[in-house]
Amino acid sequence: MATPEAPLREILKSISFTQLPLRHIEPFFEPEKYSTPQLFIYGSPPSNSKSSLPTFDTECLRTLTVLKFANYGFDVQYTNEPNGSPNGKLPYLLLPNGQAISSDGVLKHLEESGHKLPESGLNSEIVYCTMVERNLVPIVEYIMWVDSIGFEKIGNGRYLRNYPPFVRYMLGWFKSSNMVHDLQVRQTEYGAALDGQVLYDNAIRVLDSLLILLGDREFLAGAPSQLDACVFACLNIIIEAPVESPIRTALLRTDSKYEPLVSFALRVAEKYF
Repeated sequence: MATPEAPLREILKSISFTQLPLRHIEPFFEPEKYSTPQLFIYGSPPSNSKSSLPTFDTECLRTLTVLKFANYGFDVQYTNEPNGSPNGKLPYLLLPNGQAISSDGVLKHLEESGHKLPESGLNSEIVYCTMVERNLVPIVEYIMWVDSIGFEKIGNGRYLRNYPPFVRYMLGWFKSSNMVHDLQVRQTEYGAALDGQVLYDNAIRVLDSLLILLGDREFLAGAPSQLDACVFACLNIIIEAPVESPIRTALLRTDSKYEPLVSFALRVAEKYF
């Protein structure tokens, strides 16, 4: 029995779709090809920045330092757009074959490519790393995104400078709110109101522990490590950021007991950057 669709079927059978696509349109833009791995980080090129640091983002600077510790060959690309990352966040490493690796996968990639970090002599390194991430990284994020001066100079001034003013302040507000919310969810001890003094007190206790750990050694873990990279990132951002803060004062005052930690951070910066 014939159906209304029968003529249409006959017409489609007469059209050959064996050569697809029927028409090829050249792309307007070809993706840039790289011969060496590229690390995409927040920040401005050195010539456009008054700071000697390539970035004021703790995770970007930590990852950059880990790659330098491992003597891994790469170039740095500065961007404020994280959309190319596998997890939508910066930093990420783009390999010449087009594979993009988020910061969480960098250590695995280093091992697979024969650039594993030196063996750490610190058995409790993971404990110290967790302590730093829970108590020292938050004070850096607080300075950049919650403190009004830091928000203006770093958060909006560096991260979101490419957007129109209204959009920049809206995105900055969302970023600040999300950072505070995430911190409160992860660490309930901070309570409903995120108190900068509590963050400062926790950071000071961590610095005291790190000071004892460092002693007279060159590196906290005895050799370049994840812990050294994370602590270096936090300390140098606090020192270099154009924002006065109690934690910065504690580190840099003339009679500071944390002078060995400051020297450690400056020593790593001089050697690897």
